Amino acid sequence: MLKKITVSFAVFLFITAFGCATPESRYCGPLKIYTDSARELKSPGFWTSRHPFADEKLLDDSGVRRLNERIRNRLHLTKDVSGTLKTNSGEALIKTLKSSLDLFSSGTYYLKTSRIADRAFLLDLEKNVRAGAIPENIRVKFGLTNSYADQRILPTMEGLFENPGDTVFDELQNSSLDLGTPLAILHESRDGKWLYARGPSSDGWIEKEKVSFLNRAKLKNYLDQTDFIVVVSSRADIFLDPGMTVYHDYVRMGARFPAIPGNNPSVVEITIPARGADGGAVLKKAYIRKESVNFGYLAYTPRNVIDQAFRLINAPYSWGSANSEQDCSGFVQQVFATFGIFLPRNSSAQAEVGTLLGKFGRQTEDLEKITVLSEKAAGGATLIYLDGHIMIFLGMHEGNPYVIHDTWSYRSKGQFGDEPRVIGRVVVTGLDLGEGSSRGSLLKRVVSIRSILE
Repeated sequence: MLKKITVSFAVFLFITAFGCATPESRYCGPLKIYTDSARELKSPGFWTSRHPFADEKLLDDSGVRRLNERIRNRLHLTKDVSGTLKTNSGEALIKTLKSSLDLFSSGTYYLKTSRIADRAFLLDLEKNVRAGAIPENIRVKFGLTNSYADQRILPTMEGLFENPGDTVFDELQNSSLDLGTPLAILHESRDGKWLYARGPSSDGWIEKEKVSFLNRAKLKNYLDQTDFIVVVSSRADIFLDPGMTVYHDYVRMGARFPAIPGNNPSVVEITIPARGADGGAVLKKAYIRKESVNFGYLAYTPRNVIDQAFRLINAPYSWGSANSEQDCSGFVQQVFATFGIFLPRNSSAQAEVGTLLGKFGRQTEDLEKITVLSEKAAGGATLIYLDGHIMIFLGMHEGNPYVIHDTWSYRSKGQFGDEPRVIGRVVVTGLDLGEGSSRGSLLKRVVSIRSILE
């Protein structure tokens, strides 16, 4: 017992003394905890009360629909899963899977135990992928997730990390899916435990037991219900009885379900997918608190966007949105999904959406960026992108632009060089964050500013 405690304490000291900073930098070193912004800046009311048109509808339903169509059909950044062709190119999938295998075979990665992932480990994964069994023309199957599911780059829940001792940035974590996410299924692993599936905003491997199969027509009917709710709280519990005593699962902000309008003042009846004995989808009744949802999508106004973003304030950061949390782009996705705006998964793709207000190089003066933000950007309807990170603009305060974003850490100038400081959550900061470090402030690193309008 003493030996076990000593080892655990040693691991604790290692993790608290050393850790990975922002995912784009992969810098590891001594960590210090981030000090919050001023108290008043952490309230949505502070920002909406200063907004020149907080309650103006930025896009109506048809405008949102056109924006989504542009993201999907012109930019090709999201997918209509139920509209997937009956057959897909096997050659394209083989290329994708082999590219993932090559990526991890060409570098050095560590398991959670800090042991190097050796050739035998990677060879087992390659066999399980069984790319050689993919036909020239894939017959697509369809499904819905019947529970929360991690979406993986390779078919394993074992993590791979760039640095020994790192447990934050699992390179195999691609994304995560809530209950009821539609899927186009393209391939199955050799052991029969994993499916390679196309989701609305990303593709990857999902545990087979978390998928319920149904045909295209039934999937489309489930997705096209005109009576539906969208989750507007940070997360919402789902129960199998109206008395809310039989717990089933929880889902995150932006999840959508067919719903039956009723007179119950506290509970809404929804329809969720379950998995039958044969793996087929069984649609059943479930119940969710009325206070956690909205019938239909919220009106797309700056006030609503800011309010929704602040519902996630202090929510933990999680790389690849693992553990049912969110990373920077996952946070942005969840917020905008409550308005029926379906953004792509990655920050670089999100930075291609909407109307470009400004694009900048490394040598661009900060003043030029501040001018764009103060004169052209609307709080709550503007995304600010820098390599590997994306943020929602809130507004200007005392001449400094402020954002709300989900981030792991930043660098500050220390006595002996850069000092990483952990944030690890959704937080309000100024764009001067990181000023004086070798990487420079967030403002210095801004690549583009976009308004989320059609």
